[in-house]
Amino acid sequence: MRFRQIIFLLVNGFLFFSLPIQASEETLFHETDAAHSDRLLKIPEPMVYDLVRPLGVKKGDMEINALVDINQQTNDASWAPEIEYGLADDLAIELELPFENASHERYKVAIQKTLGIDHYSGTANGWQAFIDLDKHTKTLSGDATYIHAIKWADRWSSLSMLGLRVNGINRSANIEYLLNNTVFYDVSPRLTFGLELNQEVSTGGSWRYRLTPQLHYDMNQQYTLQAGVAHSTINATGKADKLWSFRLIRVF
Repeated sequence: MRFRQIIFLLVNGFLFFSLPIQASEETLFHETDAAHSDRLLKIPEPMVYDLVRPLGVKKGDMEINALVDINQQTNDASWAPEIEYGLADDLAIELELPFENASHERYKVAIQKTLGIDHYSGTANGWQAFIDLDKHTKTLSGDATYIHAIKWADRWSSLSMLGLRVNGINRSANIEYLLNNTVFYDVSPRLTFGLELNQEVSTGGSWRYRLTPQLHYDMNQQYTLQAGVAHSTINATGKADKLWSFRLIRVF
């Protein structure tokens, strides 16, 4: 059986077994912080450009997760295990180790600060920044983004991130502008559909993007699986890639 067929069966089986959940079981299931962008409003978290724990994080909160991207044309895998920790209330840090197939490529360290969560307006705000070090070339880059999440209705919400990236901080630095937008629909307390658009615009005017339809499924109180199929030009060649994408999340 080909790889695509296996993924197709897994995703459809996932939907088949998750949608008919009885109302009584759904009532008993309490959503966790495994895949939420904020602790109080329970707005979902993007799969690709995720957060460092939810906004409103508490001291001592911890999460481990890993994002996996599999190129449909080459079967090459990019994957990145990471650990996130609440250093203090409203302040979280992260260590991430990106790999290409079996080769460890980079080190990433991130910090995130919650600015506020407003129940009345249904909004949450914060900022995130991280440093990325290439293991082989020793080149540094850095991202800084403002985070804005909003609950539009009982089931609809969105999260936006606006910021910039500085490539080659310790070399010939150049700047790219970042704009990430994700719209979510909560099918049930366990299942969420999302559409994530990540954009990078250089100062020279070139535009790259990644569009990722995705689903999030809370398997239990500790584990959440996110899965999607991406169309992306964010790569070394600038050509369009089609990717199978997964993120498995474990909270403590």
